[in-house]
Amino acid sequence: MLLKESKPTRKSPLYYGMVSFAVLGIASLALVVTTTLAVEDKKPATEDVGLQGILPAEVPEGIAEAPEGLEGKWVEWSEQVSNLLGQLYEEDLTLKQQKETLAKLQGKIDAAKGQPALAEYCSSLQRRVDIADAVLKTLDVNIATVKAAQMKAKQDQIAKAAKSLKKYLDSLQNGNGWVDYLQLNELQKELKNSYSEVELMDLLKGLKSKFENRGALEDAEQRKFFNRAQFKDLEKTIKAFLAESKPGKTQINKKKVREELAALVENLEEYEATQNSKYAFEARKAYALLRAELAGGLEPLTTALRNNYFNYNLRVMVAEDFMNRLIKDSTCETGPVVDCILGAYVTGNQATTTEVGVDFKPSDSTLRFDLTLSGFTNSETSGQTSQATIYTSGHHQIWGNKEINFNGDLFTTQPAWVEVQANNTTVGASTKLDGIPLLAGLGRNMAYRRTEEKRPEAEAIAAQRVRDRVRPRFDEEVDERITKANEEVGQKLNKRLRDNGLFPSARSYASTDTHLYIRTRLMDTGELAANSPPLSISSDESVVLQLHESVMNNSLSRMNLEGKKISDQDLITEFEKSIADVLDRKVKLERPPVDPDKGPNILAFDDHDPIRVKISNNTLNLILRCGFEQKGETAVPTQEITVPLHFKVEGDKISITRGTVKSSPVERPKSVAAQIARAGVVRSKMEKAFPDRTEDAQVKAKLENRTVYLHITGIDANDGWLTVTVGNDLTVEKNEAELPPAVEKTASVK
Repeated sequence: MLLKESKPTRKSPLYYGMVSFAVLGIASLALVVTTTLAVEDKKPATEDVGLQGILPAEVPEGIAEAPEGLEGKWVEWSEQVSNLLGQLYEEDLTLKQQKETLAKLQGKIDAAKGQPALAEYCSSLQRRVDIADAVLKTLDVNIATVKAAQMKAKQDQIAKAAKSLKKYLDSLQNGNGWVDYLQLNELQKELKNSYSEVELMDLLKGLKSKFENRGALEDAEQRKFFNRAQFKDLEKTIKAFLAESKPGKTQINKKKVREELAALVENLEEYEATQNSKYAFEARKAYALLRAELAGGLEPLTTALRNNYFNYNLRVMVAEDFMNRLIKDSTCETGPVVDCILGAYVTGNQATTTEVGVDFKPSDSTLRFDLTLSGFTNSETSGQTSQATIYTSGHHQIWGNKEINFNGDLFTTQPAWVEVQANNTTVGASTKLDGIPLLAGLGRNMAYRRTEEKRPEAEAIAAQRVRDRVRPRFDEEVDERITKANEEVGQKLNKRLRDNGLFPSARSYASTDTHLYIRTRLMDTGELAANSPPLSISSDESVVLQLHESVMNNSLSRMNLEGKKISDQDLITEFEKSIADVLDRKVKLERPPVDPDKGPNILAFDDHDPIRVKISNNTLNLILRCGFEQKGETAVPTQEITVPLHFKVEGDKISITRGTVKSSPVERPKSVAAQIARAGVVRSKMEKAFPDRTEDAQVKAKLENRTVYLHITGIDANDGWLTVTVGNDLTVEKNEAELPPAVEKTASVK
């Protein structure tokens, strides 16, 4: 069959219509799909981006992975936290979703409280959640609302001051005239009702003028009265209100605020990873710019920073039990008794034994405690009258206290209080009738009976005699020691701290019935401080010392080692000198070995952060930025060297072991092979300088007439904090005084 050439097929108009319809439909469908996808891909509106562009684009390394070795439900917990963090940092969540995610993360943190294995991780996570939440609140701040709240608070202060002044004036005979002159009734009415802001402002301006022109009053007595302290509070609050009421900005530069918030978060993250002072400075700079822009609208962010980066970085807790064993001391004094009591001439001997202790008292602003006194007086006396001689044995209980407060600069005391409970026992009597056989017994019985009648009065007098003797001595001795303590602390120690740039920028002192708490912060304007310590402390531990890495780093910055070239031996000498300058006593630190042929290592410190400390995961990392020079060796250019140190307390020994030393060049080397060789040289030097070693867990200290042995029971290095715990097995050796001699009998007992 022959194939025929096919003829062109003619398409009908209906066909072309169907094709056109299909194409149009496909095009319409594509348009709908494209539009839908575009809507789904469209990012939130500018006002809805929240943390986007402010938080890092990836989960920070410090919280990217939960600790290893988790078991049970905590494995699922870590997976859920990881997913939430991925959403928060790496996904374009809406503002609502961001808040929900932060709330879920906070819930996870709360659920993990009390889990030691997660304590450091959760602390690091809490810092990020706090800052992110504060950033969202800062972005939502309304300057006008903040300003109104501030003015309302100052207005309330005026109302309080006006009420107090009116109460004072109402108590005076001619006070009504001053109430009218200062328009206090009108002022209270305006402050209460606030019908007219204009009228209130006019009234306050008028009062301010009256205060400022008080000297123009013609009557001298009126001028004198108007200058009384009771008027000062109202004057001060009015001036403060008027100063703040001046028109200010009502709009903020949101773009600038977002930029500075992003800079703050970025530098905080870099600081978390490196402890580099440059990032601390840049973070503080961003915060300062935000304060200038937002004025009083920065409270949420300020609170978050105060809790996590501006917190106290040196903390000390002292238990009452420890302090009692440290200061407890006994004394015994003997002496004659020569007195006249109730008409009797009393002579004899006495011995008084006293013991000093301490009793902590609650205080929110000072270290408050009582020095306590307890003891007894034993006496053997004879009281002679014209009719008889009475022989008495006395045993008088003594107790008392003297309150002391310390505010960081000064110890202050209250007068001592002493109480005595006297107890006299008649042990014999003799009368003029003793030589008459039948009357001797009768005479002594009458003497006994008369003595018993007067015993309450005699004991009261004896108690007063002991009080009059003990109380002034107690007051005098304590006040003398307090005077010396004030000279040492307020005038010497604090001065040495100031001279060395180590005086705290913030201090807190408090006490409870069982403990004293000292918290200080070393932080300059371009520095950061601490977070809250994550470790729980047992209440029965005697002393706990907590140092944050920031107090170490900020202290190291004051040594001015930047760009300095110094031998390792002289560097130790510099540390000894710095410590001695603060403590005012010589210290001796262990020195690294010196090669007999090559001599000491010469350290050429970098111009930035020559020595830093970073604490995490039971490790204190010593970070050096320096080069090395040594006789006969090729100089090593500046390296960043990390020396990990691990501490472990076992019984009466502390093991300090060095981890793997890491070394990396500060500037990119021309030769990788040369850098590998340099890193090997650096590791060798650091291993010699920081060998594994064992130290005694018992620390010896000499205090006046005693030697104290402190027993370190724990050293923990976690979440930026080095915590040293002294157990409750304090040992005190003192030069024991000889036992007091027995009180001599004044006469034989009949």
